Amino acid sequence: MSTIGAVEDDLAATLSAVAERVRIDDAAAERIRQHVPGLRAALARRGSSADLVDLVTAAVVAANGRSLDLKVHGEQRAANPVRTSSRFALGAACYADRYAGNLAGLRDEIPALRDLGVSVLHVQSPFARREDGTIDLRRGDPGLGSIDRLSDLAAHLRLSGISLAVDIPARDDLAGLVDDLLFLAGRGVEVFLLPARDTVDVLAPVLAIGAPGVDVLPASPGSAPLWHALATGDAAPLQRALEARDGSLDVAAVRDADAVVWRADAAELTARYTDGSSFGRGLATADGVAGTTASLAGVEASDPLGEARVALAHAFALSVPGLPVLWLGDEVGQLNDPTFRDDPERRDDPRWTHRGQKPRDRYAQRTDAATSAGRIHRDLTKLIAVRHTTPEFDGTRLIGFDVPAPSVVAYQRPGDGSVVLVLANVAAEPAHVPAETLSGFARTALDLVEGVELAIDEGLTLPACGFRWLRVSPVV
Repeated sequence: MSTIGAVEDDLAATLSAVAERVRIDDAAAERIRQHVPGLRAALARRGSSADLVDLVTAAVVAANGRSLDLKVHGEQRAANPVRTSSRFALGAACYADRYAGNLAGLRDEIPALRDLGVSVLHVQSPFARREDGTIDLRRGDPGLGSIDRLSDLAAHLRLSGISLAVDIPARDDLAGLVDDLLFLAGRGVEVFLLPARDTVDVLAPVLAIGAPGVDVLPASPGSAPLWHALATGDAAPLQRALEARDGSLDVAAVRDADAVVWRADAAELTARYTDGSSFGRGLATADGVAGTTASLAGVEASDPLGEARVALAHAFALSVPGLPVLWLGDEVGQLNDPTFRDDPERRDDPRWTHRGQKPRDRYAQRTDAATSAGRIHRDLTKLIAVRHTTPEFDGTRLIGFDVPAPSVVAYQRPGDGSVVLVLANVAAEPAHVPAETLSGFARTALDLVEGVELAIDEGLTLPACGFRWLRVSPVV
C-alpha cells in the first residue's frame, strides 16, 4: 500500500474511533484530517504514551462545547494563519497585581494597550497554587481574581482586538495538560506560552482541532545573548542566536519575568551588571542577573548610552521573526525597585527588583521629551509604528549578513521584491561597515526609522549602540 493510502486509512480509523465516542460535525472532521498527521508525528518525536484517540476526542468534546461567540471569533482568527507572525502583532506582559492591582484592574488598562498597538496581553501567573506548590490551571489566584474574572478580562480584551495569553508550566501529565488548556480556551484564553517545544508541537494541533484560532507558542528562548553582547561589545553570540530565529514563532523578548541566565562566563558577566563599575545596574541571582531593561541598559546609572541601549534592544525584538513581547513599564524606562527588600515573602528573591509596581510617575512623563521616560517612550512607539509600515517584517524568514566588524549584528528580512537590512552596533564606540560589504546593494538605501535616503556606496558608520533598519535593493 502506498504511503498516501496508509495515511488515509489511518485518518479514517482515527475518525471512526472518535466518532464512536462523540459527535463530529463536518468542520471538526476536516480539522481532524488536517491536524492528526502532525499530532501523530509530534507524539512519536516526544516518545509519548498518550493515546491519540483520547486526545482527539477531548478536542472534539471541547469544540462542541465552545460558546457561539468563541466559535465565531476563533474561526475568524483561524482564517488568518499569520496572526502571530504579522508585523502588526505585538505582545505586552505584566503581573496583574503589580501593574493594575488585580485582573479587574487590567480592564482599565485596555485603552492604553490599544494606543500602544498591543495585540496580545500576557498576564503572568494568574493561577492559584495547590498545597504542594504546583499550579492549578482551573483556579485563579485568590489575590488576583477567579477564573470567571479571567474569562471576563479575556472577553473585554477580545472586543478590543487583543488576545489574552498565559504561561503554562512544564508538566508530565500530557492528557491532563490538554484538558486544562481546552478548559482555559473555553474561557477565552487565546494564546498559551510553553517552555518545551516538543510539548508545543503536541498541543498546537490538539488546540487547532478543539479550539480553532487559539495559539500555542514556545516561550522566549531567553535574553542572555543580548545582554552578553551589550556588556562585552562582542556581537557573535547574539548574531548566532538571532540567525537561529529563522523560521521561528517563538516569543522575542528583551527580558523575561525571570532573571537573565547566562550561557557562559556567568561570573564575569554578572559582575559587569552588579559591581557598579559599568553602566549596568542589576542584582546577582544564582546563575545570572536580575534587573529591568532600563537599569541593565544604563539608564539608572545615568550612562549617556543608556537610552540608546533600550532602543537598540527593542529594535532587535521588533525586527526578528516571532512575537515581540514588551514588558509593560519598559516603554517608559521603568527602573529597578529596591522596595521588594521590605517584603518578607519576596526579599530573598532578587527577581522582584524588575517586577515593581506600575511606575506611574514615569507614565506621567511619557509625553515629555525633556525626560528620560518621555524619550524612551517616543523612541519605542516610533519603532512600533515603523514596524507596522514594514511588510518585510511579516513572516518568519531571517537571513544572516556577514559584517567584518566584531561589534555589529546584521541580518536581512526579505520581502516581496524588497529586503530590509538590519545593522546594529552593540559596542560603546562607533563601528564602520565597509563599502565592499554593502556592494551587493544599490548605492542608496532608505532608513526606515529616520525616513531619509542614505548613500551606502562608501560604507556606513553606526554610532555607539546605534542601529539602522535599511530598505535596500539587491544588485541583480
